[in-house]
Amino acid sequence: MTQFHPRQRQDEATPVLELRDIRISYSSVDAPPVLAVEHLSLCVREGEFLALIGPSGCGKSSTLNAMAGLTPVDAGEILLHGQPVHRISDRVGYISQADHLLPWRTVLDNVALGLELRGMSKKLRHARARELIASMGLGGFETNYPHELSGGMKKRVTIARVLAIEPEILFMDEPFAPLDVFTRERLQEDIMGVWAATGQTIVYVTHDLTEAISLADRVLLFGGRPGQVRGEYPVPLARPRQVMDAKFDDQFVSLEKTILTDLRAALRETGGPGDGN
Repeated sequence: MTQFHPRQRQDEATPVLELRDIRISYSSVDAPPVLAVEHLSLCVREGEFLALIGPSGCGKSSTLNAMAGLTPVDAGEILLHGQPVHRISDRVGYISQADHLLPWRTVLDNVALGLELRGMSKKLRHARARELIASMGLGGFETNYPHELSGGMKKRVTIARVLAIEPEILFMDEPFAPLDVFTRERLQEDIMGVWAATGQTIVYVTHDLTEAISLADRVLLFGGRPGQVRGEYPVPLARPRQVMDAKFDDQFVSLEKTILTDLRAALRETGGPGDGN
């Protein structure tokens, strides 16, 4: 899809996003408050592909939503280029499990939606949308509607719509979880190509350890609740990287065993679920 380019060493990169001792809780009328995240500090480096891994309910999605400006924090601060984050910024894009495509819009107009909302002319936004549709392997489907597309095609339209606004940071919350394994692996390769070509910063939430190691430069392990970083793991696999082959590398296997061991230990300490994935 795209050509890989040499990337900056991550230990030399500049932090683009910082979380400083944040706390996130959720209140309910008929239940006690739930403390999702507490005393959490981390940084995201410019141009990095960072994966947040951990079992369901460990606070990783809450952390991602706070980074994106979608969820307020009770305490601490989140800084984007040194400026506090209080709401979603036009510098960021967000992709979740759901596609959120507008059923009455064609593929072309769904991809162009963000550009339309920003006031771009129809001619320019359609030209940009057509380029992205072609780059995602959807050429010829511009006039189709979402109900006429497969799950993988809908996800490609969603990705193209977010990429159209050229976000500096791309937040992804288990975006491929509902898809079959073959479609998921193809889309993982597509995201790797986009990341390598654009130099965007990506923060990627998953409970799939294989996916995290295959894609990321660095993996942060969350364990139990309230969410805290229990381990940090640079991924030693070389770039460019073939996602489908990475899991057979000896370094991959060694890192996967290390993270699984640390996750089980963290869950024993916190009393969380012991599923390990």
